[in-house]
Amino acid sequence: MLGIVMCGLTYLFMRKIEDRTQLLILFSLGFLIFVFSIFVIGGFEGMPYGVLSLGVFTLAILYFFLKKYVIGKKILFIGVPLIIAIHIFIGFINQVDYRVVDKERLTDDEVEPYIEKIEKDTSIVGYKKFEGYEEEDILLISMGGEKKGNTIEVLEVKEDSEKTIIRIRTLYNKNPEANPYIAVALTRVKSKVVILDTDGTNYGDGLYD
Repeated sequence: MLGIVMCGLTYLFMRKIEDRTQLLILFSLGFLIFVFSIFVIGGFEGMPYGVLSLGVFTLAILYFFLKKYVIGKKILFIGVPLIIAIHIFIGFINQVDYRVVDKERLTDDEVEPYIEKIEKDTSIVGYKKFEGYEEEDILLISMGGEKKGNTIEVLEVKEDSEKTIIRIRTLYNKNPEANPYIAVALTRVKSKVVILDTDGTNYGDGLYD
């Protein structure tokens, strides 16, 4: 959307500037967004801005080739936003209802022994699924001994046709747990679970289940 806005501003305020200069301005914007995503934000959180920069590059090229044609302008300023809106809508319906479970409530006959196990064996990293816990499925996610002192925050849970994707963030705050963990209750869980930390770590490989 930012690329479309910039195209519009370029068209309104820079019509007297030659096409090459307009294209250079848009490509420079895309490059600045890309640099910002890598060196300022970084990690998983910077990925959306990296995708945005790619979108700006693409729209710059479309603008350069289509701006001379009426139908081209309609495609650029109506068709592209419509496609983006559809993509956002699909992403919205793929969101999964979830909640972080208070650790004091994890007293189930299966869950409690498992917590004791991961506290003793800090090599256990990943998740274990508990079905039908308070009419929801529970994913208990542990980070392992290397993350001692950290707490875990869930940023987002979504799914596609094959997997449940959980985005998390770990923060060091002297958490006393030998094997930091978090329990997430979900309305549904796919057969494959991917857990992505903002530092780039993918806990979807080698899961303990």
